[in-house]
Amino acid sequence: MKPVTNFKICLIAMTVLFSTSCEKSLTGSEPDLTITLKSVEEVQLISGGENTTITVNKNNNESNFSIYFSNIDANNVIENGTLEAWCIDWTKHIGSNNTTYQGIKLYSTDRVEKWEKVNYLLNIKDQLKNGDPNITWREFQVVIWSLRANPEFDLDKIEVEDLPSSMLTNGQPNFSYDKVKEILLILENGYKEFVFSAGTKFAVIAATPADVQTVFGVVEKK
Repeated sequence: MKPVTNFKICLIAMTVLFSTSCEKSLTGSEPDLTITLKSVEEVQLISGGENTTITVNKNNNESNFSIYFSNIDANNVIENGTLEAWCIDWTKHIGSNNTTYQGIKLYSTDRVEKWEKVNYLLNIKDQLKNGDPNITWREFQVVIWSLRANPEFDLDKIEVEDLPSSMLTNGQPNFSYDKVKEILLILENGYKEFVFSAGTKFAVIAATPADVQTVFGVVEKK
């Protein structure tokens, strides 16, 4: 098995210019952000995604969740359908047994600077797994928590007993601390040079109620 540290990817180095307006709608109007998104920076409300229904199920294979997005009006970001999905807030719960949430607003992270590392991860995830088949969805989810820091998630500070139950088996971590740290290093060293062009992936945030875990689906840039 090749360790994740052996992972190599050739990227075209170029400067990417980002032009985002903080919490602006893709239609140019100001969205009415809920408390759920106060710590999610510079995201853009998707026109046509203001009243979305999401149906959440666990995946635990290619991703943490599989979410079916419906009631989305035509737009150039996201369509109705099932997407690979992940969560941001490791301290909150979300129903995941075919659980439905209605009236959900969707926000794009395309070209959002503070989401670059997460979006870079979404684009190299499969290549990382090919380089090290022992990497699981758990390592990727922990990496996302570490990157978003919403709330803070620091493996060097969190006690084992405080980890989410999905990250424990018989009271012990069921993921690799070392692989998480290696992936974080790969992201730190490579995200600035990645070119987000047509066909690359980025996160679309589903603004769940304040007491529910915030999740995002993965879409491809058109």
